[in-house]
Amino acid sequence: MRGVLRVDRVVVVVVTKQRPLARLPTAVIALFFCWPLAAAILPEDRADLLYHLYDGGGIQISGPSLLVRKQLGESTSFAGNYYVDSISSASIDVVTSASQYKEERTEKSLSVDYLHENSTLSAGYTISDENDYNADTVHLGVSQTVFGELTTL
Repeated sequence: MRGVLRVDRVVVVVVTKQRPLARLPTAVIALFFCWPLAAAILPEDRADLLYHLYDGGGIQISGPSLLVRKQLGESTSFAGNYYVDSISSASIDVVTSASQYKEERTEKSLSVDYLHENSTLSAGYTISDENDYNADTVHLGVSQTVFGELTTL
């Protein structure tokens, strides 16, 4: 189920005896605060499967990626991603049959988006493992749409 689109209409009347150009700042401020605002929506439910492949210059990079996103209720959406990079390469000594280089990176991530009117709060966690390096990443985000969803901050 998709988020509900809500539109508020506001009419602003400003009466003043100032010159027209002197009223411009007042009109801009009124426009900023009283523009009809529509509620944001969450990303749609989806499942994406991808296989990437690069082969050139003595190097081959390939692997799958799976992304699943599911909305629960009208205000919460969860996403999970699994991504693999397999790298095999040949340096000059490999080309002459000395040795071959292989490496694999596996990335797993989970995230959640929470929608409240025209604001979205996001949080997520990513684990990336390689044979010689491990990384853990946390992300937090806040976004808000303004000006009838024409601008996102």
